[in-house]
Amino acid sequence: MASNVVSEDSCFTTPGSIPSNENNLPQTLCSSPDIHTLAKPLGRSTVVSLIEGMMGQILKELRAIKLSQEKARKETKNQLSRLNAHLTHLSTQVSQAERRVSDLKVVKKQEESAISQVQSELEELQFKLDELENRSRRSNLRFIGVPEETSSVTKIVTDLIYKCILPEKATTKEDLSIMLVHRVPSNRVSNSNFSCTILVNVGDYRIKEQILSQTIRMRNFNSGDNFSFQVFSDMSIAAAHQRHEFVGLIDDFKRLRVPAGILQLAILKMLHKGQAHIFQDVQDAKNFLAVLKKQ
Repeated sequence: MASNVVSEDSCFTTPGSIPSNENNLPQTLCSSPDIHTLAKPLGRSTVVSLIEGMMGQILKELRAIKLSQEKARKETKNQLSRLNAHLTHLSTQVSQAERRVSDLKVVKKQEESAISQVQSELEELQFKLDELENRSRRSNLRFIGVPEETSSVTKIVTDLIYKCILPEKATTKEDLSIMLVHRVPSNRVSNSNFSCTILVNVGDYRIKEQILSQTIRMRNFNSGDNFSFQVFSDMSIAAAHQRHEFVGLIDDFKRLRVPAGILQLAILKMLHKGQAHIFQDVQDAKNFLAVLKKQ
C-alpha cells in the first residue's frame, strides 16, 4: 500500500531530483518553501545543523565579547594603576607640603618670639633713653621771649638773671653754674624783633631752684630794654611732643578766626565767643576743633 507521507528529506532534494514516493509534492513547493511548508516539522539533521550554526554564531559573539571585556579590563587596570601612581605621588607631595607648613609654623613662632623680644628690648631702651633725657632736662631752664641778638647768648642770660631774677647775686658776681646755653628758634615776635627761646643748662641744682622760685612769684620779667620774658623749667619729652601738636592746632583755629596760643609751654588756650577754653590734652582740643568746623 502506497504511503501519502512526504519523506523528511524530500523537501531538501536538489533541483531536478524525483522523490521515490509516488505521491511526492511538486518540486517548486519543496525548493521554495512557503508558510505551509515551514509549518511542517523539520528533519533532525536540519534542526541540528541550524542549532550548530546558531551556537557557532553565539560562540563567536561570546568570544568577541570576552575579548572586548578582556581589553576593557586591561585598560581599566592600566588606568587604575596610573591613577594609583598619581595618587601616591600626590600623597607624597601633600606629606611634604604638610611637613613644610609645620616647619614654617615653627619658624614663624620663633620669629614672632624674636620680634616680640626685640620690641620689648626696644621699648625698654626707649624708656631708659627718655628717662635719661628727662633727667638731663630737669637741669634746663627755658627763657622765652628774648630778642635775637648778635652778642653772646651766655652773656645775655647771665645779665638777665643778675638784673631781673636774682639781683642779690649781681653784687658778688656769684657763679651761676651755667653749663650750656643755646638758642631755640620760635615764631614769636616782640617789638618787631624776632624773639627766640634760650635753653639754659644750670649745673647747680640750688641755683636753678632759686630761679624757678622767682618765676612762681613773677610770671613775666621786665628786662627794662623794651621787652619782657618768661622762664620755665624745661619740658619733658612728652610735654615737648604735646606742645608740638598744640602748635599745629593753633593754625587750624586761626583759620576759623578763633584766637589761640600756647600757655605754660604745653597748654593750649583759645578764645571763642568771649569764653576762654584751656586744653591740657591734645585729643580734647582736636575734638573741640572738629565741633567748630561743623558749625
